[in-house]
Amino acid sequence: MTDAVTLNNETSRLDALFSYQILDSEPEQEYDDIARLAAYVCGVDRAMVAFLDQDRKWHKARYNIAAIEVPRDFSICSVTILDDQPLVVPDTHKEPLVKNIGMVTEAPYVRFYAGVPLIDRDGFAIGTLCAIDTKPHPGLNEEQVNNLVALGRQVMQLLELRYQLMQTKANELRLRDLSLTDDLTGLYNRRALIDAFQAEVSRVKRSGSVLSLLVVDIDHFKLFNDQFGHTVGDQVLKNVADSLRSRTRSSDFCARYGGEEFVILLAQVTHKQGLGIAEMYRRTVVERSGDYKVTISLGHASYEDGDSFEDCFDRADLALSQAKAQGRNRIRSY
Repeated sequence: MTDAVTLNNETSRLDALFSYQILDSEPEQEYDDIARLAAYVCGVDRAMVAFLDQDRKWHKARYNIAAIEVPRDFSICSVTILDDQPLVVPDTHKEPLVKNIGMVTEAPYVRFYAGVPLIDRDGFAIGTLCAIDTKPHPGLNEEQVNNLVALGRQVMQLLELRYQLMQTKANELRLRDLSLTDDLTGLYNRRALIDAFQAEVSRVKRSGSVLSLLVVDIDHFKLFNDQFGHTVGDQVLKNVADSLRSRTRSSDFCARYGGEEFVILLAQVTHKQGLGIAEMYRRTVVERSGDYKVTISLGHASYEDGDSFEDCFDRADLALSQAKAQGRNRIRSY
């Protein structure tokens, strides 16, 4: 017997199982068809496709089987995954390896069992394809065993296809996130900001709530680059981004708009509350500026019905210009 599960590799076996994200998934006709064919191949009327985690045997497909899951140690499948070969038991009462297992001694009182381990690409037995009967059985001939093994391979091919599709989707999501993120600061970029603005406008129109926008500019940023070099300038940008991020509420949206300019969407706040939040951002940047004494100026504008992003941004940008003209390190509202 070749061990497929030992105390040393059970953690890895479970990791392999979980990577397919198959547990507790919805029924699928392809798996149901394989269970039905397994019963036919074995000459019985019950079969299942099952996966075993730490504590349970969960049935992805059930042919004339009522239970969605059973305790792992209740099932003969807990023995099947200990080997990489089919397990065929013509009469469970005569097989010491399984005769005291729950599904033999209790309902459904299994007398015949035939199962193959479902082995992944790395050799881990993550589940079984099995057929059962409540009466003893003469056993399976070589062709039946080979057919059952072939059906087990079909289950694994379905799982591998599922895994590949999940990986493709995950890669697509990662690429999308990269396309919406500023490389230097890790904040969202202008494209993501405009998408978020449009989503917030839709919410405002549905609920009648409010929305405002802050334009944030690092004061005298060119001097940092001129006096200390672009490496320091980049670090200042990252530090300011971190300061803004640390104060951004879960309902708000913070993005690097370009250069030393940032934009923050403030959802569900009044005009007065928006100015209070802007002051919180201003103080946080000053408090966390370190050796370079960084300050920011902020312009604030509220969304008005029918505004495009550019309309709202332009008003906040005008307010920002006023803040700069009046000495910087302050907030002005349109």
